Amino acid sequence: MRRSLGLIAIACLALTACDVIRMPGDGRSSPGPEPVIPEGAPGPQPPMTPVSSPYGDDDVIPDTAPQGEVTEPTLDTDPVDTPEPEPETPPVVDPEPEPLPIKFQYYAPGNLTPGSGVGKPDDTVYVPNMVFPIREAPTFPQSQVWRFGGGIGGGDQCDARNYEAPWQDNFCEQRSRTRNTPMCPTNKVHQGQDIRVGTAAGCNQLRSLPRAERTLFEAAAVEDGVIQYVGSYSIQLRGASSGNIYSYLHLNMAALKVGLGDTVTAGQSLGYVSNDFGGTPTTFHLHFEIKAPLEGEGITHVPPYMSLVKAYERREGGRGEEIEDDVVAVASLPTIPDGFEIIE
Repeated sequence: MRRSLGLIAIACLALTACDVIRMPGDGRSSPGPEPVIPEGAPGPQPPMTPVSSPYGDDDVIPDTAPQGEVTEPTLDTDPVDTPEPEPETPPVVDPEPEPLPIKFQYYAPGNLTPGSGVGKPDDTVYVPNMVFPIREAPTFPQSQVWRFGGGIGGGDQCDARNYEAPWQDNFCEQRSRTRNTPMCPTNKVHQGQDIRVGTAAGCNQLRSLPRAERTLFEAAAVEDGVIQYVGSYSIQLRGASSGNIYSYLHLNMAALKVGLGDTVTAGQSLGYVSNDFGGTPTTFHLHFEIKAPLEGEGITHVPPYMSLVKAYERREGGRGEEIEDDVVAVASLPTIPDGFEIIE
């Protein structure tokens, strides 16, 4: 009995040390006083009332949020003036250059006067930078045998129609003597290009002058070089840079401006177009040849026609217009008649 009273007394003393003893179902829910955090405990005392920011500063967000908490940046609601983009400047496009004017017309290379021979359709420019062999006068490369006044077709060499016709190739034109080149499909051929010069009036003027005074139309050196041959009706120029040999036939040999061994420059006057041919008659024209080195052939005659076309375009500052086949009614003209000899 004495021991039981002692246990009851100890229990009563323990109850007095408690502020509240809550029994289940007693209905009391008031919290007790705020606990006192001992000095030196970690962290600040947590607030007892809700705050907008647990860090005490609504405008500052720490670099690192507490674990498990996501923060969003504060958005500035003030509008920001965004500069308008500069308009794109369109690129400067140079206008297409105006095409050069048409200065002359020409038939395709190898398109010979019908009945005059078999041409070679070769559009190669064998001498790309040569000077045109006539200095200033208008020129009309064409057949001197099958056109007016040439001996086959009849008529007069000073016929105005000869000075209005389009250019026409006559390399490989038929000849009487054996003058050949591997560049032609047949033998006994014309090895150069005949060039009518000037006007119908100039042709008549030449005819009216004594032979030594026929000095209307100048022939020119097509390249820097040296005069390596002077004959009775022809001269030869060897090109200094190309090694080509250029032949000029039917010049006025009495008024020649160069001599054997002379050094000449491109464009220099060599003499005058005439009809010298060692006593054999021919028309007033320049016969022009090019001999050039070709692989497998050596030095041989090559077609001058397209080199002349390009050189004339440069001289005239214009362009040639290639036109359709010759429509002149010469197809019925005969080939070389019996007993008729064509040399150059």
